[in-house]
Amino acid sequence: MEFPVATFAEYVGRQWDLPEGYTIVSPGQETDLNEWSDLLNRDKEFGVWTPERVKKALVDQLIAPDAGSLLYYKGRLVGCSATSDKSRAGKKIGVGLWLVLDSSHRGKKGLAAALTYRSLAFFAAAGYDKVYAKTDEARLSALYLYLTHGAVPVYDSISSFFKWRRIFKRLKPLLERAEKRIRAHNGL
Repeated sequence: MEFPVATFAEYVGRQWDLPEGYTIVSPGQETDLNEWSDLLNRDKEFGVWTPERVKKALVDQLIAPDAGSLLYYKGRLVGCSATSDKSRAGKKIGVGLWLVLDSSHRGKKGLAAALTYRSLAFFAAAGYDKVYAKTDEARLSALYLYLTHGAVPVYDSISSFFKWRRIFKRLKPLLERAEKRIRAHNGL
């Protein structure tokens, strides 16, 4: 999925209004990689994670500390979002990856959005030309979040056309409810 870079400009330097008990920070030297690997292992869909894999696949790929986010609830790591630089030939290209939120914290107002947009705001601040977000077809909540915040599908092959038809079919009820809420809010 591709986001217009301007989508993130409003999030640069934002102080996130999170529910009580939650804090969001950038990964740093003090980040407990055991705790991060435990979070990823709780999801069960990403394979087996070790602190070494977290370092190699996530920490070492971060462009800058502010290009990643860790969400804590009462001191326990419950979510993460990371990014990667895929720039080439004069084009600054950023990719958002690894949006993970512990299942017991999903559906709480704004947590996934805060993780995602806090991390992706780095690309607006750093003058990137293009921003993509990657996720699996089965992760409907992430796809819904991205689509309702300005992302558009990338059709880069014949199979992607069919993939997006399947995704939109599965997301249709959620998107219709969102449209009704927007219309009601705007008095339409």
